[in-house]
Amino acid sequence: MKTLFGIGLIILGIVSLGRYPNIGVSIPETIGALIGTGLFTFLPGILLIRSVNKNKSNTDEK
Repeated sequence: MKTLFGIGLIILGIVSLGRYPNIGVSIPETIGALIGTGLFTFLPGILLIRSVNKNKSNTDEK
């Protein structure tokens, strides 16, 4: 379930960047949009996927 939610967040970030109207118009605005999207969608999605993989590897060692 965590993996699905993580993948969903990453897809949401890609879609929201694609629909952002002023991407590429000015450099500061573009960097801000990338940082904001990265912090609120990409980072949690990646961390959710990594936590699932880490839990699987910990149970294999026991």
